Amino acid sequence: MKAPTASAAVWLIALFTAAQIVILFVCGYTPYPDSNGYISLAADCVSMGDAYPVASLINEYPFLWNLGCINAAACSLALTGSYFPLLFVYCLMKGCTAFFLYKIAEHLINQPVAIIALILYILYPANYGEGTSALSELPFMFFSMAGLYLAIAKNHIVSGGLLLAVANYFRPMAIVFVAAMIVYFLKEWRKSAQLVAGYVAMICIIGACHKVQSGLFLYQAKTGWMSIMDYSTGCDPNSLAVREHNEWNVAQKDSVWRSMFIDWLVAHPKEYVAQMPEKIVKTYVSDNVNMCTFLPDKSERVYMYEELSMHTLLQKFPHFTAVQWLTVFNLLFYYALLITALVSLRFYRHSTHTLSVAVVVIGTIVLLLVGHGEARFHIPFMPFIIIMAATVIDKYNCSRQLRKSEKSKE
Repeated sequence: MKAPTASAAVWLIALFTAAQIVILFVCGYTPYPDSNGYISLAADCVSMGDAYPVASLINEYPFLWNLGCINAAACSLALTGSYFPLLFVYCLMKGCTAFFLYKIAEHLINQPVAIIALILYILYPANYGEGTSALSELPFMFFSMAGLYLAIAKNHIVSGGLLLAVANYFRPMAIVFVAAMIVYFLKEWRKSAQLVAGYVAMICIIGACHKVQSGLFLYQAKTGWMSIMDYSTGCDPNSLAVREHNEWNVAQKDSVWRSMFIDWLVAHPKEYVAQMPEKIVKTYVSDNVNMCTFLPDKSERVYMYEELSMHTLLQKFPHFTAVQWLTVFNLLFYYALLITALVSLRFYRHSTHTLSVAVVVIGTIVLLLVGHGEARFHIPFMPFIIIMAATVIDKYNCSRQLRKSEKSKE
């Protein structure tokens, strides 16, 4: 059987992108709480004629959210009066991410594995519907994968670092990819230095722009210390009270949360470590979030995710709605990808596996140390889990072809 060609990959990516756009028009906007928050803050920015964070409100914000997401929504609202064009752009970004996945896998391993990875990515239900909301994962992955593509496949290392910093502007997790690339370039320190130089340069540019605009050097969200403090202490009243201190700006509030968490950690190291298994479970137990796209009457639901939660699925089995059946299929697909990715470690090769393994391992460690458990948090690792799974499928296919060849010779 003839292997699919690069032109087949182009057609697959085009169809995948078209499907994203069709889903956006058919299913409409998905009102996740974070997405609603981004758009609401963006509308405030437009009405006040300023970028986020609005300089005059710098002390009133309880925390600093994902700057890139809010300012992208503000641009869409300012230019068109609607956030819908931004969602259309996000759909195009999702299609481009599939292209970057294909090209990265092709460069790291080979073309057959790249095709398999692309097919898995396209068949995976969770990869549909992200473009119906303004959540941060999609633009973060677009810029992250674009940066890795430039650095790995095109050898534009500095440009790759620049784009990773842009990704960080949308979601403060790009340091995971920077660290993974340093591991990948372990014996090529000049490339690591170029990547870091590009990353730091763009952070300085973004930070300087916000310094002029708001008076603070800002280049990423400042919610991490608040989130881990609340998670670790069960929403300590003292921690919650920091939000109400309008004599502090958002950067000062963040530093207070950092100090509070460090004080708590010093006093409760065993409790901190004991929370790690739960974080792992909550991060990797499911991948159902994007299935909310297909729910009817989304805007009328108090807790949109409830129908698709693991608890509800177990309780309602086997009397599922169509969307719940799709969610169960997605779960089975997800677990199969995880298991197959783990199996790929049996065939570990430094040149082909290092980046994928480094992204997943370093990302998980970061979430354990300074994050909290949430299913959305593993989404940026999925392209690399898929690449790892594709290597196993390719190896199995090669073994099967070899056995057929040997039998034909007998």
